Amino acid sequence: MIYYKKEMGLMKKCYVLFLIFLFIMFSKDVSLAATVGNPLDLDVPSMSAVLRQEIVKRTLDEYEQIVKIKASLDVEFLFGKDLHTTSEVDGAELSGEWYMIKIGTTIFNKIEPYIKLGTANLKADWKQHGTYDIEVVADSGFALGWGIKGIIAEVEDWGVRLTGDFQYRTAELDVSEISWGNTGIIDSGADFDIEEWQTSFILSKKFELPLKSKNIYIVPYTGFNYSDSNVDVRFTNPSDTMQHWTLYEANNDSKLGFVLGCDIMPNLISSFIYSLELRFMNEFALSLGGATKF
Repeated sequence: MIYYKKEMGLMKKCYVLFLIFLFIMFSKDVSLAATVGNPLDLDVPSMSAVLRQEIVKRTLDEYEQIVKIKASLDVEFLFGKDLHTTSEVDGAELSGEWYMIKIGTTIFNKIEPYIKLGTANLKADWKQHGTYDIEVVADSGFALGWGIKGIIAEVEDWGVRLTGDFQYRTAELDVSEISWGNTGIIDSGADFDIEEWQTSFILSKKFELPLKSKNIYIVPYTGFNYSDSNVDVRFTNPSDTMQHWTLYEANNDSKLGFVLGCDIMPNLISSFIYSLELRFMNEFALSLGGATKF
């Protein structure tokens, strides 16, 4: 009987993963971002959404989930990131939104390698040679990333955890709009490419919030990240081919950042967690997301 239930559970998981694969392949506006994420998602949700109807699910699920497969969706609003480049460029800044789907595998509740797929809508602003303001707006394009997260230290009795995370992402976007002062420019060969890498160290604490009907579990977290980027935006004015405008592969003006966030679980055996994250110093950004386990 237990063997039969294991087989049925495996079939259900494969079916759900197949649906996620189709969703990624055929959805244009779903993508990824450099959200750090909380160490909570290394070991929760503790229950599988696919198996939760089964009466023996708890024991069977814990037995099967030595290796867990999880998916999360994050939406990142980048309000502003100052960029550093040559002395020819002034006031360079990157802003926009990233949309991301992350699929990861948690091994023994300690290490989580993951991949990210999606797209972004970004805008670069700068002034070159002291002339008019330049604005380049990118359309949605394919983005790809990967990373690994792991527990560095933990005090289980206190619910305190220190985790580390490293991630990399890259995107090649199509340019939809270029403005130079009050003049619009059309350049079919314009480039908007970006590479980013980030290392983070996050400290978190679990809290139980008792309510009348049920308890809610919240996990605030904070920490620092060290990140850098390579932003290559360039175009040519077709009316004067000698005019080349570029960011000269700009990188982050400030590399050290501060992270503040919180994860929320509706209850201890919930299949879903919801997250909110703010990032300061090296960029000003807000991330909203949710995760589930299969």
